[in-house]
This record gives sequence, C-alpha cells and structure tokens, in this order.
Amino acid sequence: CALPISRGTIEFDARQRAYGGHMRAGARGDLSIVPLRQGTRTVGLLVTTAPSLDIGALDAIAGVAAIAIERTQFLSDREAAELVKQKADLAATLLASLSHDLRTPLTAIKVAVENLGGELARDERRMQSSAASSEIDRLTRLFQDILDMARIDSAAIQVDRQWVTPADVVDAAMAHVRLTLVGRTVRVNADMDHEVDIDPRLVSVALSHVLENAAQYSPPAGEILVEARTDDAGLHIAVTDQGPGLDPSELDHLFERFYRGRSAQQGTFGTGMGLSITRGLLAAAGGRVWAENVPGAGARFSVVVPGSVRHVAALP
Repeated sequence: CALPISRGTIEFDARQRAYGGHMRAGARGDLSIVPLRQGTRTVGLLVTTAPSLDIGALDAIAGVAAIAIERTQFLSDREAAELVKQKADLAATLLASLSHDLRTPLTAIKVAVENLGGELARDERRMQSSAASSEIDRLTRLFQDILDMARIDSAAIQVDRQWVTPADVVDAAMAHVRLTLVGRTVRVNADMDHEVDIDPRLVSVALSHVLENAAQYSPPAGEILVEARTDDAGLHIAVTDQGPGLDPSELDHLFERFYRGRSAQQGTFGTGMGLSITRGLLAAAGGRVWAENVPGAGARFSVVVPGSVRHVAALP
C-alpha cells in the first residue's frame, strides 16, 4: 500500500528532541515514519520498525540521511556543470585548432584556381591543378576526422567485420595518407598468408593516423617501419619511426583529444585529433593502441585488434 504523506510543522519539540511531522503507521502502529528534510523542504521519508529508538534518535538519523541525499544531488549537479564546461572547452579548442588547418588549404586552393584562370603553360597548369587537388584531399580528410570524432562521441560507430589480411589493412591505411607519405621511405613487413576477422575500415583509418604521425615527426630521410602480423589473439601492427622519440612526461597524454606535445606546438601541422581518433576507433573495434620509445630508433606505436584468424590457403 502507499505510504501516507508525512505532515506537520517544522517547530522543534525540545522535550522529544525532534521536529514535527512524525507519524505512526502499520496495522499495529509498529512503523515510524520520519520526514527527511533539507531546510524546510521534505525530500523523502524514513520508515523504520525499530521500536527501541525514540523520536529524537530517529530524527537525527533522518537528518544524516537528508545530508547524504543533498550531497549526492550536489555532486550530480557539479558533474553536470563540469560536463557542460568540458563541452564548451572542447568546442573552443576545436575551433582554435581548425582555424589554421582550414585557412591554409582554402588559401592555397583559391590561389591555384586564380592562377588557372590566367594564361599558363601546360606544365604550370598541371602543377596548379595538382596543388588544388592535394589541398582538397587535405580538407576532405580533415572533415572526415571531424565526423569520426563526432561518431566516437555519440557511440554511433558501426562495426562491420570482414576477413582481411594484415597486408590489406596496411595498404588501405597507406592509401588514406598517400600525400603525407610522398617522399618518405616506408618499409612494410606484413603477413599475406593469414586473414583476420576485423572491421578493415575502422582499423585502417586508425592506422592511417599513426602513419601520419610517424611521417610528421620523422626526419625526411628517416625510414618508417610497418610490421603487421597475426596470432591466436588477432591482429598486431607496429609502426616504428626514426624521429626524436617521445617525451616520457607526455606518454600518458598522447591519445587525449586535441593534445599536442611541445614539439608539435612548435610546428604548423596537426589539430591534435589524430591519435585520439585512433584510440576511439580501435576501442569501438575492441582493440587498443599504445606508444613507447625504442632504443636506437624513435617511437613505436603498437595496435592490437582481437579477431579470429585463418590461413588463406585453407579457403576453398
């Protein structure tokens, strides 16, 4: 049955050491109902069957419970306010990060298009057209990054598992960042004899950000080594560069959204979304990524994605 509404004034009864509003209920009157008050507002009821407790003790217990409820509400409100602040900070950071990355390709496209409107030799027209096309690809990739970030935030990533070889995943990832890898020496050691059941799009896009990161932080003559294999646990990929390595104090922040290390802040590239997108896409696929320094080389980023494995030769 429904509990009665506790009524009464909030005057303090010094003799019973309690405020008003207490009630007795139950078929034999063995239930004590005590209001839980926050100031003058009742936020709940305490119902007890403890006959040995007097009204003053019950009121004290009710007061402690009311304080606990108030604290819980306060923490919930504070978390909500912090979430709103974080979203506002992220939006401001995104706009600040993208301002340069949008302005530069748009300016380059505008200049190239204006040049194409003049009288140019065939080779010069081809160069201007190629420059515009490259910057359009750059913009397309930037907007794709924003869409991927939005899907990660809204948990709207769909996983579509397919049988692919590690070599297929690496090839697709390199195609994503082909412009970034132009002029770079990339050595690939990828398994072509086994297939793994994963989402090739999610993993290849995640890997493409790692490759882009390696190209940005490696010296022009430095080699980038990509190793991809399978084992009983699934797919393993490692990307090792010959750059300056990672600052140990930044290892725990590399995959945070919009985080850019000190060396990146001194350059002109990157929005700080790439490695965060890598982590988010891999998490959706059930995988993970981590980074470490390699003695005698630079940095190594390792990717692991679980999935069933089969030998290619076993296919009908």
